[in-house]
Parts: sequence; structure tokens; C-alpha cells
Amino acid sequence: MKEERAIKRRRRKIKFWVKFLIFLMICGSLAFALKAPLFEVKNYQVEGNSYYTDEEILIMGNCRTGGNIFIGTDLKDIRTRLGQDAYMADVKVSRTLPDTITIELDERHQIGAVVYGSKYVVVDHEGTVLRRTSVEPKLTVIDGLTISKLSLGEPIEAEEKVLLRQTLEMLSVMEANDMYFKRIELAETEIRAYVLDSLICKGTPEHIMTAMKNKEIQIVVQELFDKKIERGTVVVSGDNKISFNPKID
Repeated sequence: MKEERAIKRRRRKIKFWVKFLIFLMICGSLAFALKAPLFEVKNYQVEGNSYYTDEEILIMGNCRTGGNIFIGTDLKDIRTRLGQDAYMADVKVSRTLPDTITIELDERHQIGAVVYGSKYVVVDHEGTVLRRTSVEPKLTVIDGLTISKLSLGEPIEAEEKVLLRQTLEMLSVMEANDMYFKRIELAETEIRAYVLDSLICKGTPEHIMTAMKNKEIQIVVQELFDKKIERGTVVVSGDNKISFNPKID
């Protein structure tokens, strides 16, 4: 009986060491395979970007080729670096075997620029601050807000909360309905939206938005352009009423 137990113990030990050696061989083979040139990063694929170029994204993310796709490339670091930019609503970084890193971006879309002293604050449709610049951007400029809070990557805040919300909504409606205003000047009861420097639309944000959705402003402006009229005031009032005054109020 003692001999049988001893034999069983020896067999168990042999099985253990055999399994252990097999495990080591598998780990060694896996480590060798992972370090093979096949898994060196050769390409980066960038998707979803419009404001930044692919090259700018790779520089911002400190993206380098040549490292191992598993243990030589820090995906979290790339995601963190890119996510620090206000234009990035979301960043996903993944491996595409055998040699490609894929970067998927959900980029905020700049829609307007708020006048802030001698500078401009570029915002998206939710009012998120994307950047500040001293050069007037090729976007609709919003003037007349009293800014109370301004932080990069966060929604801009103004004393005129309702008017700010309405104006941002108006920019979204403008963009969706084939209309463009160079500048929007805000007042207490109405706004002045500049089609050209000397051709404006005047009314409340609600009335102007409704008229744009119904394509009424677009029709009037096109008729004025066809007649080569580039000066005057398009007055938008309630009940779908639109009138034109050749003078600028």
C-alpha cells in the first residue's frame, strides 16, 4: 500500500512538472510571437476627424510606429492626450491586427464665434468653448452677450441665458436650412442678422427660425440678389409676415 501511494505521488509530481513545462513553452512561444516583426505598428488609421488633419491627430496623440502593437504602444496614453483637446467629444483607440492602430473620433463641430472683448470664442451648437482666437474666424459672429463664465471644453455662460440658447438654436437651424448669416447682433427684444454688411434680417430669434424653416427668408434674400439689391432690412414678424425696407434701421 505504501509503495502504491508513493508511486501515485511520483506520478502526480511528474504530471505537475510536465504541465508546468508545457505552460512555460506556451508562454515562451506566445512572448516570442508577440515580439515578432509581424506585430510591429506600421499604420495608424484616423476616423471621424474634420477640423484636424490626420497628421495633426497623430502628432497630438504622440503616435509612433515601430513599437509592438501589444506591449510597446500605450493606447490609453493616446486616448488621454487626444481627449484633452476641446474639439474631442469622445476618443476611442483600438488595435487592428496585425500592425494597425485605429483612432475613432467624435469631433465637436464649430458653429459660431462669440465676441469677447477684442477676441473671439469659437463654440459648438451646445455652446461648448472650443478655442479662443484674435483673428475673426469664418463663422457666424455673435455680438452682444455679457459672458459670465468662459472655460475651454465647457459650455459658455452669459447673463442673457435665454438669448444665448435661442441664438445657438438659430445657428443650428440656419445650418440645416441652407442659410448663412455673417454676424448676429443681439438686443433685448430682437436680433439683427447680417446676410451682408449692408443687408440684414431683423426680428426675434423665434420668428427668424420659423421663417428659415419655412424657407421664407431664403426666398426673399434670393429675390433681392436676383434684383442685385444688397442693401436694406428684411423685417421678420409674427404670423409669417416678412417685409423689406431699402433702408437700414
